[in-house]
Amino acid sequence: MIRRSLAPIALLAFYGVLIFFANHRHLWHDELYTFYIASAPSLSDLRQNLLLDLNPPLLYLLSRVTMSIFGNTAFAVRLPSIVAFFAGSLCLYTLVRRRFQSSAYGALAVIVFWATPAFYFATEARPYGLILGFFALAMFAWYRRSPWSTLLLAFSISGMMLSHFFAIFFLTPFLAAETVRWFRTRQIDWPVLAALLIPCLLPFTLLKVHAPEAFPAAFQAGFRKMASYYYWALYEEIWVLSLGIIAVRIVRCKPQKLKCSFSEISFIAALVALPFVVNAVLMLLHGAFFTRYAAPALYAIALIYTVLVARYTGTNRFAALAICAVLAIYVLHHETKPLPHRPDFSQIHPDLPLVTASGLTFLEMDHEEPPATVNRLYYLTDRDLALTYAHATLFEGLPIIKQRLPIRAHIEPFKSFIRTHPKFLVLGTPNYPEDWLLRYLKTTSANLQLLGTFPSEYKDTQLFLVELPPAP
Repeated sequence: MIRRSLAPIALLAFYGVLIFFANHRHLWHDELYTFYIASAPSLSDLRQNLLLDLNPPLLYLLSRVTMSIFGNTAFAVRLPSIVAFFAGSLCLYTLVRRRFQSSAYGALAVIVFWATPAFYFATEARPYGLILGFFALAMFAWYRRSPWSTLLLAFSISGMMLSHFFAIFFLTPFLAAETVRWFRTRQIDWPVLAALLIPCLLPFTLLKVHAPEAFPAAFQAGFRKMASYYYWALYEEIWVLSLGIIAVRIVRCKPQKLKCSFSEISFIAALVALPFVVNAVLMLLHGAFFTRYAAPALYAIALIYTVLVARYTGTNRFAALAICAVLAIYVLHHETKPLPHRPDFSQIHPDLPLVTASGLTFLEMDHEEPPATVNRLYYLTDRDLALTYAHATLFEGLPIIKQRLPIRAHIEPFKSFIRTHPKFLVLGTPNYPEDWLLRYLKTTSANLQLLGTFPSEYKDTQLFLVELPPAP
């Protein structure tokens, strides 16, 4: 019993070290919505501000509690994700440990999962850490199949539904496995089916009406996004994962056939297919797809890799521990990379307005920069130009958002701005799909001079000096 408890304790200690380093980055654009909504003066204001974001209220309520305890800090607003992500990792550990009767393989599944891009969601104040935690709890409860685990399954599915409106897609692996089980036994597990489907009513009771937004073609769901999902998930980690498989093939271990039920196989297959399912639905709705929308599919990598190692080594625990050590070093190196120093924009043409081409950079700089920079910080709006040059209108609603959130910098229509500011700075990224300002300026007779590249945590790093020709 003592040896069995060492692995979770070791994982918790390692997780704490990773969180210490990973939490140093600043709150990015989407996290700031969580921060501002959760820190609303009252619950009534919080409820009204929910209309500014596309999520049910669970994350904001949890963040409000942690911020009331630990203050309005990045750690406090991220704490619900930090806790939920580790809870999900413990569920994955317990599930795999019981399946292979080995703590080493439970730990291996967790370390492989942390080696994927999933770990980023552990320190992001968005719903995906909660989603991953509740999904792993649902996997564990579904696999146990007992009266108590059925209640736990209903709780975890409800948690997912209260975290993100796309959570209904994440039922695909469970429903696929239950369909296979019914096909083979001709019996329906009604309590399990009810635990899966009844919580689906929650998103419909919380559904909000949002103004339609346009997204550039590069962000639209499509077959290219389907094909690129696992490239995104593995392109940095594939070499170290491959080395582990090669090593266990070289070591003299007796392979062992692993018996997997048809429902287990169908569950993992549907989990692998999750990005394709989400993409297919969003293609029909002409919506945008971002990799985070299918975050639970990253569990498939951990499960399949662990099965392969167990298969080739005969469930040799020393082989699993050796791979764990290598992967732990990789994860530690990846998460402890130093962040770039923030440039001091206050000394660059301090008499000129500083315009950000992206709404992402604008909101982050508004929160992070000192008053001297914020006082000259602008975001320019023009719906017609945004549609013409970027086919994107996501940030055209910033004037309305400023009325609800404590944004300090300036938001101004483009045409009225250039009447009074024929010379200004632009911080942007040329040809970024979602931004229109630099694209438009290049089609005019404006003079654009690149002042330099300033690496930072902000999306945009190139600073331009813009001079408009005299008006006729």
